[in-house]
Amino acid sequence: ELARVRPGESVLVHAATGGVGMAAVRIARHLGAEVFATASPAKHGVLEEMGIDAEHRASSRDVGFEERIRRATGGRGVDVVLNSLTGEFIEASLRLLADGGRFLEMGKTDLRDPGEVAEQYPGVTYHLYDLVTDAGPDRIKDMWAAMEELFASGALAPLPVRSWPLERAREAFRFMSQAKHTGKLVLEIPPALDPDGTVLITGGTGALGRVVAEHVVRQWGVRRLLLAGRRGPEAPGAVELVEHLRGLGAVVSVVAADVSDAQAVAELVGKTDPAHPLTGVVHAAGVLDDAVVTAQTPESLARVWSAKATAAANLHEATRDLRLGAFVVFSSAA
Repeated sequence: ELARVRPGESVLVHAATGGVGMAAVRIARHLGAEVFATASPAKHGVLEEMGIDAEHRASSRDVGFEERIRRATGGRGVDVVLNSLTGEFIEASLRLLADGGRFLEMGKTDLRDPGEVAEQYPGVTYHLYDLVTDAGPDRIKDMWAAMEELFASGALAPLPVRSWPLERAREAFRFMSQAKHTGKLVLEIPPALDPDGTVLITGGTGALGRVVAEHVVRQWGVRRLLLAGRRGPEAPGAVELVEHLRGLGAVVSVVAADVSDAQAVAELVGKTDPAHPLTGVVHAAGVLDDAVVTAQTPESLARVWSAKATAAANLHEATRDLRLGAFVVFSSAA
């Protein structure tokens, strides 16, 4: 809206392989504009994949783009610049604008005074904008609605996305600061634990599993439990445990499963009622085989490792594509 792009006009998008840049290229094309783009030379292959040929692309690492694009436009320049660069790149971009050109600044540093720009570059309009603070909730709502229609019709396609777990946010921002990415970087927010879903507790009929089961019912508000153990319903005290948990309002299933067996874990996860999908996993299973270090044997270590670490890996693999609200692993010392 700020640029008022019309069919046949030309638009220069700086840093066009980033998320905003890619979106701008697609929208400008949808509006019927001729698109020029800059990016680091290492990412020109991405520009090529976006359909931006050699005549319409230039480096974002030096101001040579000014002369390159001026030649490509027969000396006229472009109608619109979407800018995210600083310093001499801004001056070069302003000089590249044709009469009546619009310069849209979405950066947060090296900002210019619109009046001074108009005085220095007659016929050029400088727009400094911030979507969140300037558009307001009502206008953003309208824009979302318009974009939704464009995506639904196929006029626009989603951008490429690389996602990072929220706990790796520092790594994601470092990656972005090094300009290694294309498209959007997205931080995955862990889902909340759905109390109407099912929580799987391995070792669920053991001493630790019993305590955890009662805790998730009382404190987490969970109403459906899947308790897994080697002996399942035949485990000592299993019947009493189920009655106790049901008395607290829980729906409880007890199954026999060896979680050190990957196939058994896959089948166990598959037992979850689709109406109440798995929302949490608590790995409390383990084998007690204590001994001082000098008395340990490969066999004893393997038994403990299998029940704890191998089983944890199996659980991870079986649930890696699920949106879990919790994945809790107890150590053998617990």
